[in-house]
Amino acid sequence: MNIYRNPFVLALWAPLYQLVATIAITNEFLMAAMFIMFTLGLLGAYVTDFPLLPTLYMNEVAHKTAVSSLMGMFLGFILFLAFGAGGNEGSDGGVISAGNQFMLTWGILSLPAYPLMTFLIFGVNKRDLEAEDIIRKEKKKNRAGPPITKKNGF
Repeated sequence: MNIYRNPFVLALWAPLYQLVATIAITNEFLMAAMFIMFTLGLLGAYVTDFPLLPTLYMNEVAHKTAVSSLMGMFLGFILFLAFGAGGNEGSDGGVISAGNQFMLTWGILSLPAYPLMTFLIFGVNKRDLEAEDIIRKEKKKNRAGPPITKKNGF
């Protein structure tokens, strides 16, 4: 098996991407919002067939990383709210230091993201991306533009 297509190795992009998310989340809310918008931009680029990276496989991996990152953030925040939101509302932070908070946040975000990324990469490796790309380009070439409405239809 090619190490560059091994799902367990490629899935390590999800915790690495979540490390950037953790830096954004623990620093400031605006940085977290910008990170989420950047991730949504990656998804938008994939949907509109805008090539971010040189190969189709790398674009697929970037898309799967963005999807697993968003799902990891969503499930991670649910885990955090379910188990981590204690009753110390008025305290000054409790017993968790800044370094432990960083590692805890990264762990909570990466815990659901890595298995999801592994599952999604398994699906990508089963597909024939070159054949799909040829079909996609043929369909795009056959589309002439928007349909013209009938002038005397009203």
